[in-house]
Amino acid sequence: MRGVTRRFGRFAALDDVSFDVRPGEIVALLGPNGAGKTTASRIIAGILAPTSGEALVDGVSVREQPTRVRARCGFVTDTPSLYERMPLRDYLAFFGRLYDVRSPVARAAELAEQLGLTAVVRQKLGTFSRGMRQKVAIARALVHDPPVLLLDEPASALDPEMAQTLRSFIVSLRARERSILLTTHDLDEAQRISDRVVVLYKGRVLRTGATSEIRATGRPTFVVSFTGDTSRARDALRGTGVTPEPASGENGYSALRFATDDPAATNAAVLRALIGAGVDVVTLTAEERSLEDAYLQIVRGATT
Repeated sequence: MRGVTRRFGRFAALDDVSFDVRPGEIVALLGPNGAGKTTASRIIAGILAPTSGEALVDGVSVREQPTRVRARCGFVTDTPSLYERMPLRDYLAFFGRLYDVRSPVARAAELAEQLGLTAVVRQKLGTFSRGMRQKVAIARALVHDPPVLLLDEPASALDPEMAQTLRSFIVSLRARERSILLTTHDLDEAQRISDRVVVLYKGRVLRTGATSEIRATGRPTFVVSFTGDTSRARDALRGTGVTPEPASGENGYSALRFATDDPAATNAAVLRALIGAGVDVVTLTAEERSLEDAYLQIVRGATT
């Protein structure tokens, strides 16, 4: 997407949005409700035309050749509409024929096997559970083996085991050099499987970058675990110029958390101060920041 704007009347659902998804990569598109995530997916899928700017899918313009774009995309929504009176095999074969798949029945059988649905290929879709229906939606999106896969909340409302199964399958698709755009509110899911992150807010891109880079933004935070008097340890930390906060200790140890802009100098000072105060230090470790924490800080920064 290059400078894409999409207006509905005076309202700009997307405002000068640019990002890319490379082959063999999973990119998580994050943002609160109304940020423009679904609008972006629909433009990429060739369903909506941008008001201005350009989107290219496998080198094909959504403006100039939307039909060719649709043939290059698979689109999975959080509430897929299925033909509930059709058996699974007939349903997938039907869509295979729509996409001019050479052997649609064989392709239907192949996808059913990949998704663990072989035992129910003759069963009508109306009898399927929510998790099975999501698998069917993914199979339908993959029936023509598209280079681009758009996933809009694919694991919403699934139980943890089924969500894990779907995550593993999504990751396996990356190996075939497929470009995958994952729209999700589940930041744990995004952290587990995405290579890069795009954060949208009110139609504009706030931040893009590798998932690890996004998580690393902000002041580094450290946790020191120790034995001894907590108030003495807290006073020793304050004496070095940091602000200690309670932290969860492991194996019965006490722990305090602090942030610093200069870990090399501050951590050495912290250790000297604690030892000088008679506090026995067990560990001093960097606290790994979650994607959720980083995301919330990015969005809060946009509202202040």
